Amino acid sequence: MEKITKLKQEFEIESIDGYLVPKNDKFLGEYIPEYNDRLKYISEFSGSFGFALILKNKNYLFVDGRYTLQAKKQCGKSFTVITLPSKTPFNFLKNRKVSIGYDPKLFTKNTLSYFFNKKWDFKPLNLNLIDKIWKRKIKKNTDKFYILPNNSVGDNYDNKINRVIKNLKSKKADFQFISASENNAWLLNIRGSDTKYSPIPLGYILINRNKEVNFFCDLKKISNSFRKYFSKVKYFLNEFEIFFK
Repeated sequence: MEKITKLKQEFEIESIDGYLVPKNDKFLGEYIPEYNDRLKYISEFSGSFGFALILKNKNYLFVDGRYTLQAKKQCGKSFTVITLPSKTPFNFLKNRKVSIGYDPKLFTKNTLSYFFNKKWDFKPLNLNLIDKIWKRKIKKNTDKFYILPNNSVGDNYDNKINRVIKNLKSKKADFQFISASENNAWLLNIRGSDTKYSPIPLGYILINRNKEVNFFCDLKKISNSFRKYFSKVKYFLNEFEIFFK
């Protein structure tokens, strides 16, 4: 496939032997918008779980038992399809010294530890290599986030934040970073239309022990009434890295 060839051309530029492509986007949720489905773009695989390990001379697609037949039908000509957990990347790379590039926003430490050997060289790349070769127009919906009525929630957001602060202090920690959007929806009692099958508002929250709440999200989805209701919350673009620069 031409796009796989283009991707592998980036390997020389980044000095890597392979690249990881997961199904999820940076919010690590169950559902992702079409424009963030990098795994489908590079492999044609449309299932809800899987990841690709693309090496210089071989392409692997790892899926669970639900998708083995589907994956072979959709991309068996370009990828060797492997069913988890009977085999993992370790089985194919255990005797090799390789440098694997990945987008650090798309993986957790636990995921890398579970599927891969710690002896391999994992190289975080600032720019996602799929995005370098995938020229597409990203059209996001503009639906605003909304607040649930008090009679439909079990506890108000202020009490929930107080519980987070109490836990922070008990752990002698300074910050609580919440990356799961569904957890943030629960914390603030808010909803949105960012995903197709679930009313989840995508974003991150960073709370410090002084009860300062920072919400990283698409600022176009924050209405004046939303800002007024959460008057003590500070809003930032959802690239939370800028907060620490």
